[in-house]
Amino acid sequence: MGALSVGVLGACSNDEGSSEATGGKDDVLKVWSFRDELKEPIKTYEEKNGVKVELTIVPIANYPTKLKPALESGVGAPDVFTGEIAFLKQWVDAGYWENLSDEPYNVDDISDDYIPYVFDLGKDKDGNVRALSWQTTPGGVYYKRSLAKEVLGTDDPAEIGNMMSSMDGVFEVAEKMKQKGYKMFPDEGAIRWFSQGANPEAWVNDKNELVLTEDKINYMDYAKELREKQYTALAPEWSPSWFEGMSKPIKVKEDGKEVETQVFSYVLPTWGLHSVLKDSAKWYAGVIADQKAKHADSVEA
Repeated sequence: MGALSVGVLGACSNDEGSSEATGGKDDVLKVWSFRDELKEPIKTYEEKNGVKVELTIVPIANYPTKLKPALESGVGAPDVFTGEIAFLKQWVDAGYWENLSDEPYNVDDISDDYIPYVFDLGKDKDGNVRALSWQTTPGGVYYKRSLAKEVLGTDDPAEIGNMMSSMDGVFEVAEKMKQKGYKMFPDEGAIRWFSQGANPEAWVNDKNELVLTEDKINYMDYAKELREKQYTALAPEWSPSWFEGMSKPIKVKEDGKEVETQVFSYVLPTWGLHSVLKDSAKWYAGVIADQKAKHADSVEA
């Protein structure tokens, strides 16, 4: 996969809250996450506080469905768990995380250390901070270099970046992909980050009024065009088909018929490369290596 930067997009972040300041009776702090990036911070925490930390990693596809019942029942629930922006607000307002604005946390005292909108992400409807992010990441478009070379004649990030430096350019590339039987994006939601990056203002304001800025209206127009022109694979973010499209052809229904296609590009933050794309591409790389080995054996024979 190749990556190119298309400007600052809405950051997709993991946020962390805690229901306990210590590990409990057995001095074991139970932490759930869908990624392994907490391993190093946990080592530092254990050394500094003398508390044993038990990290449980649940694949993102199963994370919400496994964690939510535990949080609602309180049975087997972790002390600390990470969240993803797709379900962050829902969980914040559900009260799953402790109020970090209260003592002994007093996190509002460090608000100046954060980019404002990142700090505000973890606030509930009453303005209390329930979750904190440890990162703010830029975003980019990650694309399959093999398809770029086949369809566009080059896989160079600088050249592809020039082709896709405007939405008109994005749609021109999308049409070329379609002519070869490929899809530009997994689904229309992929381009929402373009709109949010240009205008991060909330869709609904404090008065519960819908705020339709020019950027948001443009996003809806672009999304409608993507769907009508069949430039996407109808694979919603985090769905099984969304993951599968990163590494292999997937099937999509068009005009009442099922066709096989490949997804050309994904829009993700920088951590998406290491924590999503690389993991999903391992299987595909293994298949390619196996096929090459079999081919070599047949040649030698």
